[in-house]
Amino acid sequence: MKHSCDRHWTTTVLVCSALAACGGSSEDGGTSIASGTPGTLPAVAEATLPWKLSVAPLAEVSLSPSDEDFPNPERGFYRFATDPAKITATSLEYVVADGQRLVYTPADLSAYRTRDLPSSYLNRLNAGFENLRRQGLKAVVRFAYNYPASEADYLNAQDASLSRVRRHITQLTPVLQANADVIAAVQGGFIGAWGEWHTSSNKLTTPANKIAVRDALLQAVPVSRQLQLRYPRDLAAWYPTPPTVAQLLAPSPTAAARIGQHNDCFLASPDDVGTYWSATPAESAALRTYAQQASAVTGAGGETCAPPDVARARMACEDILREGAAYHMTYLNRDYYTAFFARWQAGGCMAEVSRKLGYRLQLQTMAHSAVAAPGSLLAWRVALSNEGWARPMNARSLVLYLVRSDNTAIALPLPGTDLRQLGPRETLQWSGEVPLPATLTPGSYRVHIGAPDAAQSLAATPAYALRFANADSAVTGVQWDAQNGRLVLGTTLQVP
Repeated sequence: MKHSCDRHWTTTVLVCSALAACGGSSEDGGTSIASGTPGTLPAVAEATLPWKLSVAPLAEVSLSPSDEDFPNPERGFYRFATDPAKITATSLEYVVADGQRLVYTPADLSAYRTRDLPSSYLNRLNAGFENLRRQGLKAVVRFAYNYPASEADYLNAQDASLSRVRRHITQLTPVLQANADVIAAVQGGFIGAWGEWHTSSNKLTTPANKIAVRDALLQAVPVSRQLQLRYPRDLAAWYPTPPTVAQLLAPSPTAAARIGQHNDCFLASPDDVGTYWSATPAESAALRTYAQQASAVTGAGGETCAPPDVARARMACEDILREGAAYHMTYLNRDYYTAFFARWQAGGCMAEVSRKLGYRLQLQTMAHSAVAAPGSLLAWRVALSNEGWARPMNARSLVLYLVRSDNTAIALPLPGTDLRQLGPRETLQWSGEVPLPATLTPGSYRVHIGAPDAAQSLAATPAYALRFANADSAVTGVQWDAQNGRLVLGTTLQVP
């Protein structure tokens, strides 16, 4: 039988000594409870608890929300960049200066439709991703054999044979694996005009060929990264039951949980210019329902496009605020068909759209042991809400930092806090204990909290740290530390 731990946010708290009895995930030392109301947790009478409880003083801070629109990795408006093989060490500085952290990089394979990718091109790809890394950016990547300049040109666009596509994907696998840290997601690409899985010159849009390309991409794209495809009808045909959060978070996520969506004509017509096209209105509505359910787990991205009939496009603030939330939009192209953005600006919602694209995580309350000895366990509790439209696309977890007087820090990862658990308009409350180093020097340590990038190569880079949507406070000492990518809590840990 499982029980819930008593969780009252007071300066003296009851800490479970047997976390396996607390419910939720106990294998990694943390517990979590989903809630619709921040700061409330189920109470259990002490006399009924079958495990030993210890009493320890906690340092606790309540945090205030912020409406500031600030950049965060792997979300928001993206900028249209060049082929990743052409990215230089300074070519994307304007993106950072404009406050974005995401770019779209269309890789041009038009010169290689009938031959292998040369090692020189693969080397340039690796160099381009390294230059992306140096500038603190991540990319949504798509490989395509053509990029028509106009809507009319796409009918004559040429792609490659299935065997050539498979060979190229095999060649690209080491590049994708080596640079997963700066890849936010990989769009399907390869098939048809713009790599959008329509209008193929080599019959790649047959059901069998689509599956062959899908499977090759699932092998090539690192399991830590999402593959995104253009049409929800393909996903619905392959995986009739939308993925679950459990499938997403599993050590070996299912294929359905690894594939998201990119809608490249978002809001532009009743069926988003073919995105939800079907023979009947009922089937089209079913595809929309499926897309909403699946994107609640995987998220979605894309761009707007020129409406075939402006009068039937959904360009008002009420449209983007409703459908951005419904389809869990994580990112949008800031550089294409800006008439939508002009309407949102005029309607007064552009700043809200910018804030809500993707995740927007807000700390409600944070508490930790006020006193703990070297080698002992430090108790912690945190309540966190998501005010954005989608859960984070890629894994990252919370970390407590104990900061010495010389400003060096000891990082204490908080187990069980994969932030992908936190869906839009949800609050999660986690608690647990983490061991302190036995060699910890006695003294007073300032305590910070952060959510660094999960990749070791980027974990210490502030540009890749998630920023919480919390306001600084001169009273409590809460303050965002941009230099280190952490939130100063204004609390201390005393080590006797």
